[in-house]
Amino acid sequence: MSADGTTTEGRPLRVGLIGLGVISKFYVAAFEQLDDVELVAVCDLRPTALDPFRPKMPVHTDHRKLLATPGLDAVVVNVPNDVHHAVCADAIAAGVAVCVEKPLTTRVADGRALVAAARDAGVVLFTSFHRRYNDNALALLERLPSDVPVTSITVRYLERIEEHAGDDRWYLDPERCGGGCVADNGPNAFDTARQFIGDLSLVEAKVLRDAEGVDRQATVELRAASGATARIELDWAYPGERKDIEVHLADGTVHHADMLGGHDGFKRSLWHEYVGVLVEFAADVRAGRGHGEDGLAALELVDQVYRSQGAPTTAVPGPDPNEDGLKFPVRSTLVKILTHRRDDRGMSLTEFASRCVRRGEVHELVTTDQTDPTPGAVVDRVGFLGFVEIESAGVLDRGDEVWAGGRRIGTVLGFDDCHFPNHYNVLIAVDTPTTGPEQGLAPGMEVRFGAPN
Repeated sequence: MSADGTTTEGRPLRVGLIGLGVISKFYVAAFEQLDDVELVAVCDLRPTALDPFRPKMPVHTDHRKLLATPGLDAVVVNVPNDVHHAVCADAIAAGVAVCVEKPLTTRVADGRALVAAARDAGVVLFTSFHRRYNDNALALLERLPSDVPVTSITVRYLERIEEHAGDDRWYLDPERCGGGCVADNGPNAFDTARQFIGDLSLVEAKVLRDAEGVDRQATVELRAASGATARIELDWAYPGERKDIEVHLADGTVHHADMLGGHDGFKRSLWHEYVGVLVEFAADVRAGRGHGEDGLAALELVDQVYRSQGAPTTAVPGPDPNEDGLKFPVRSTLVKILTHRRDDRGMSLTEFASRCVRRGEVHELVTTDQTDPTPGAVVDRVGFLGFVEIESAGVLDRGDEVWAGGRRIGTVLGFDDCHFPNHYNVLIAVDTPTTGPEQGLAPGMEVRFGAPN
């Protein structure tokens, strides 16, 4: 049923496309191959991206205007990862079914909120895992004997991201992408493993990031309820491209599928995969089936991986950039690592939400999961990271992100001055208090404080 109450029976599903980035051409081509779905409107912030569609259908630069299209049944959300939540939330509120590119969102709390909203509203929410429609992967799944258990599966997702991102440079911004290869390629790989062996839980993971904080490589070990294991190998710095699946069975046989096999040429396999995406999405819309559970399952694994690496997502509100203006990041160097934690520290937040720091000053970094920013709030649960020497004078603000060795630690909660004038304690909001060794810190490592993107 359409958002305006009309039935979809006996006519094509009327769909809008929001976001005309690098993946949009595969959706557009898929629409052209299918009779029961119809592309009726498009949206993008860039007027030039809309030009090819102007003679054919309504075009918009505001997705909310597209959502008001009469008789609209559904939308495909193909915007950068960091705005998936906002656009999908607007569509669900409008009663319009959603097919959203993976990942569902960049933050697990936002994903859970979308699933809850879709269930409450009775709106279909569908995550586009295009690899589950890959012909070679499906053929492998079909030929596996039903009476021989899978003992392990390996899914490799290796590519050079700069070649695949095209003009969508947000892939290389960890805040906009969600982190890097784990946030963006991970959901496809996790979903593929789940397709073969069922629901998964994290065993362990290793993530390597570049100097900008982008995940470049990762290995993730997972386990299914059956005892079967999954190994996920992700690489955004791979010379070329490799996307394959290797399945080991209890009888000792090994089965393999090259997801790129038979699809010669750059990204050629995506043409048929996105046809599969639209076919299943249309079927779910007509059946009123699904509220984002598959997308959330993959996102939960992404979140578990990042938490296992000590990369918490807790944030506190920062200063208003319209009021306070832009600033340079503050850079510092770790000069001493601390290794202990306490549950009764009794620190107290000062009344100040910002502090000036001078070159050569030394201050102490402390993590906490007590995130009340009210002046005078007592902070007992803490983990001690270490001392840093300020390398560039500047201003530390509540809400600043804290990065160490190219990896995000958390956000500045405030300051405790119990040791002043010797030094301030800079309190960092995290999900779980951690120490210097637990964060992999070492003397000489750079620590940077800066406003969120």
